[in-house]
Amino acid sequence: MKLAELARARVGILGFGREGKAAFEAIRRFRSAADLTVLVESGTVPEGIPVQAGPFDDRLEDFEVLIRSPGVPVLHPALERFHRAGGRVVNPGSIWFAERPDLPVVAVTGSKGKSTTSSMLAGMLSAGGRRVVLAGNIGVPLLAHLDCDADLVVVELSSYQLADLEGRLAFGIMTRLFPEHGDWHGGWQHYYASKMRMVDLLFGAPLLINAGDETLREHTRTAPGRLLGNRSPLVHRSGDGLYSQDRRLTSLERLRLIGRHNLDNAALAVEAALRLGVGLETAVGALEAFEPLAHRLEVVARRDGVDWINDSIATTPHATLAALQALDGQRVVLIAGGYVRPADWRPVLEFCRDRPLHGLVLMPDSGPVIARAFAEAGLEPVAGMNAVDNLSSAVREAASMTGEAPVTVLLSPGAASFPKFRDFEDRGQQFHAAVADYYSDRSTA
Repeated sequence: MKLAELARARVGILGFGREGKAAFEAIRRFRSAADLTVLVESGTVPEGIPVQAGPFDDRLEDFEVLIRSPGVPVLHPALERFHRAGGRVVNPGSIWFAERPDLPVVAVTGSKGKSTTSSMLAGMLSAGGRRVVLAGNIGVPLLAHLDCDADLVVVELSSYQLADLEGRLAFGIMTRLFPEHGDWHGGWQHYYASKMRMVDLLFGAPLLINAGDETLREHTRTAPGRLLGNRSPLVHRSGDGLYSQDRRLTSLERLRLIGRHNLDNAALAVEAALRLGVGLETAVGALEAFEPLAHRLEVVARRDGVDWINDSIATTPHATLAALQALDGQRVVLIAGGYVRPADWRPVLEFCRDRPLHGLVLMPDSGPVIARAFAEAGLEPVAGMNAVDNLSSAVREAASMTGEAPVTVLLSPGAASFPKFRDFEDRGQQFHAAVADYYSDRSTA
């Protein structure tokens, strides 16, 4: 749907986060801000913007078109009633696609690794002389780039964004697929279907997948244009090395990234860059210069033989498992817990059965659930398992468990951040501050 069409309709914007704000700014190019209504169930909206606060209900039917911010579930009962009454729900990203059909779009999605992969690819394309915009779930909405002057766009897409997106993609990448966001989607089946929406948006264009992920292979087996990435003869990981056929391109020790799973992501990024016209040496050079993203196995501090690692992005047990696998062989004190929602900790428990945690610190609100899962599995960390009330206490409790160096303290919650934090970035930033405060207090004691 184009902006000019929205100028003639009664429009409401659902939610006022990054996407909602970008939609508001874009639409008011064609109409007065006073003609737009922002609808929020919670939170605040700046003065001067017409707002309707409170639960989404039948009042939605006062509008002809609703712009759905990604945080608002597509299966929200009020939205479903709005649909049945003849209303139209529009994804903000769909507006951008309608306005900028001239720009080829490379989309990246996956249950884990999409931010890192999209960032690596954008860096490789830039190193190859392309004018690239990196947008989407990684932080800057597509609608904030309506006037961009670029050769192509690399966009990270979450399941929230893909669920009802309309547009056409030139190239797609899928990194991993495992159950996530079941509460938002109303179950794993809808989550998987939302991820597979990318196949429809490609219209037969190339879809590069991580062939090392069995679930991903199964769900894309009939996708036209599918390419089995991270598998020979395409660029692939073997052990701690990255290869093109039999040629070793680089290795984990030459990268600033932690964990073999990041070599899987790198394999996809390099392969995509090659297919998009970047030379092999240029792509590998950009990979070796790549700086890890914040909150993704990010080293916060190294003090007295203790490594403090921020993996706040880990909002599911599967993501926590990936972090533990990346640190395999190290003594790990794990800080876990957060928002309570359905979660399967069995893969983590199986990993810890053969590689016991050195310590486990549990945060509200899902801490007791995780503790019960470990206890029922008969798993007891070497230095024990203790619950705390907040992140600052978690840092101090973890420090008390470290014992002899070397040891790694890993914040990898396996749960969403709300309502204790604004988002996973806020949680990661508070972890940074709590670690700094801990050492500051020690130095002045």
